[in-house]
Amino acid sequence: SSGINAEYGERSAREEKHKDKLLKMEKVKKLMEQLGEKPFEGLTEDELLEMEEEELLARGIEYMSKEKDDLKHKMKQVEKRLDYYTRAQRLVEIPLLKEEWEKSQEDDKIWWEEKEAARIEMAIKKREYDISTRKRLLRMKDDKDAFVASILSQKEMQHQEEVNRFEKELMRVREERKEAKKQEILKQLTEKRRKEQLAKEAEEKKK
Repeated sequence: SSGINAEYGERSAREEKHKDKLLKMEKVKKLMEQLGEKPFEGLTEDELLEMEEEELLARGIEYMSKEKDDLKHKMKQVEKRLDYYTRAQRLVEIPLLKEEWEKSQEDDKIWWEEKEAARIEMAIKKREYDISTRKRLLRMKDDKDAFVASILSQKEMQHQEEVNRFEKELMRVREERKEAKKQEILKQLTEKRRKEQLAKEAEEKKK
């Protein structure tokens, strides 16, 4: 019976672990859909599963911050290149360069807006996660305090019960001793009277 229970417990533990792994993987996939796979390049599936949701969010936010800096650098390079071509190329090519610049600016703007929206969403989720974690810890503290108070109350009740039992037993012993002493005195008095009566009868016979 114990072997069957152990096997059942192990199977339940494996199923629970597998279920937790699937749920965690689902969260990781959703983050990848929102941020892309680049923030998590170089990490194995096991490493991703071992990371807390807060760490994954922080990694995504850090990547987007780096992307922001890279975009700024890219835009400065494009500005320098445009300035060079503006001065170096013939006037007839300027409209083409202007069109290319405007298209590049529009593409970069769209890309940046999408990434910025994703970054803001991740920051909001991280904030919500922090708040929910704090609430969960506060609930755990309340539960702990209630549990400790319950234990102390039970111990106090048990102590009082033991005191009551002791006092009741002490009273019983005292009553028994009192009754035994009473019976002993009564026995002694009876014996004394008997002897006195015998002595009296003997005295009368002598007369």
